[in-house]
Amino acid sequence: MKQCGLAVVALGSICPLLAQNPALSAPSAAPEIFLVGSVHHMHFEERYHYSLIDLQTQVRSLHPDVVCGEITPEAFNGPMEGNFPPEAAMLAEMAPGWGARFIPADWRVSFAWQDRASQQEARDKVKAAEVDAAQNKAKAYFAAFSGDSLYDYTSGSAPYLAMVDHMFEEVIGENTPSDIAAGAWHERNRKIVENCLTEAGSARRIVFVFGSGHLPQLRRQLAARGLTAQIPSRAFTPAGLGTMPPAVIARWQRNLKNLEGIADGSIAVSADNLAKVKDTNRAPALRSEIDLYLARQKAP
Repeated sequence: MKQCGLAVVALGSICPLLAQNPALSAPSAAPEIFLVGSVHHMHFEERYHYSLIDLQTQVRSLHPDVVCGEITPEAFNGPMEGNFPPEAAMLAEMAPGWGARFIPADWRVSFAWQDRASQQEARDKVKAAEVDAAQNKAKAYFAAFSGDSLYDYTSGSAPYLAMVDHMFEEVIGENTPSDIAAGAWHERNRKIVENCLTEAGSARRIVFVFGSGHLPQLRRQLAARGLTAQIPSRAFTPAGLGTMPPAVIARWQRNLKNLEGIADGSIAVSADNLAKVKDTNRAPALRSEIDLYLARQKAP
């Protein structure tokens, strides 16, 4: 019986009992995989008609077994969690109540390496101008929004997905200084898929929730593994900003306190993480997001 693990192709002759049992010999069916694009700080603005309440509805409509979100495993539930998008912490807090498991699946390159690449990119005036033009085109696209929901305008828009895919694949490229300056974009998305699938185990319905710019690359990385990812149509009617569960606000408050502690030196982190916190300066934005929902909790 020890030979069963040595030659899968010989199962029929070496291990006839296994070969005759479909439940044991047949490969398991691929999971259903869905990609939902988030929009970070824009979830907190009414005019985009894609609030955190809407994001919750979109994710829940897919009945996930696991939700893979935009926090690294090493930052999850730790001092650095607040340096990641607030919707990821919200999903981590709420997913268990939906019967789903949250997987922190993000990956980040070191600040030192990213900063070095940014300096290299800046010295290449032609490439820097090309990247700036592509990024400005994306900014202009968001500025022109006037539709029913930003979800349709990003996750649900083939032109938008083609635009960001062109920016990262054709303008920025792979394994270039611009790629590393963008956070080692290709490696980051490869690691996101790897982290999610490794921890998902036997989950049958997997939902990735990452910034909408990730969707083309996540779909490509999954396809490289022989997996098809669906970008679902909008499943919500925009419901406004709504209110947040106290547990979510408490988690954001803890994350804000940690960011402030890292910045003032009262919470020790690595020099690289300290540089990331100072560079992103997430604390002021997180404070305003918390204040927004605290005010809404008190409103009659």
